[in-house]
Amino acid sequence: MSLINLTLIAYIVASVAYIAREVWMSVAIKWISLGVFILAFCFNLTWLIARSIKAGHPPFSNLYESLVFYACCTALVYIIFEFIYNFRVIGALASVLAMLILLYATLQDSSIRPIMPALKSNWMLAHVITYMLGYGAFGISFITSCIFLAVKPFAKNKKSNEVKKGNEISLINFDKLSYKLVAFGFPFLTLGIVTGAVWAKKAWGDYWSWDPKETWSLITWLAYLAYLHTPLIFPKMNISKSKSSVILAFWLLISFGIVNFTFIGLNYLPSAADSEHIYGSQ
Repeated sequence: MSLINLTLIAYIVASVAYIAREVWMSVAIKWISLGVFILAFCFNLTWLIARSIKAGHPPFSNLYESLVFYACCTALVYIIFEFIYNFRVIGALASVLAMLILLYATLQDSSIRPIMPALKSNWMLAHVITYMLGYGAFGISFITSCIFLAVKPFAKNKKSNEVKKGNEISLINFDKLSYKLVAFGFPFLTLGIVTGAVWAKKAWGDYWSWDPKETWSLITWLAYLAYLHTPLIFPKMNISKSKSSVILAFWLLISFGIVNFTFIGLNYLPSAADSEHIYGSQ
């Protein structure tokens, strides 16, 4: 059995374990579910290391490798936040998200090909790692926003909306957790754009060329920048906290759609075929 298949199975088992943890609220299952998820992450990371050794270059030079790396970064961000907060149902959905990313990766061309000279740069390493960590955080914030919108109608009152047990964030406080995830991922996204600009200058002579990938990267950055600052504006517009939290949750759903369009959707547009940033053109 291939390492990718083992990783997929481990993410599936982790998802089931997290659901069992939610049903039985068992301390033992809590650690089992986290342990299985970490095992899946280790399988994911091991594949990336093995691929890097086999290919002779960092394992994100094409869409297949980048998707596997994306799944790994998503899992890493979840693990970090799992140790900070006592998550409940998020683990099951985070496992599913990583699994879906890997499943989509298996549909791509997995062959190893020589990379173009411009990709043989340490700036590519910094650029992709920071970008994917940002994307991973945004993926988990997408999950927390979905949960928030699902449970919001069942919140009885404002007082219950503020209940915390120890370091555990209750289901109704996922709007706050979404904000923390975006605040964690946004600096990585910013570093990704900055390192990408420096890399472009060294590789092609210009920091910014306004090709489709660069333009949509900027749109992604602006979408999350606006999300982080909008909560400061809503009170001045007399928008209640309850309404603003719903607006921001929907905002994150749209923003994550922009992330995936920037990362994957642009690859299928004929107008972007000549871009140096599009995997399909490599």
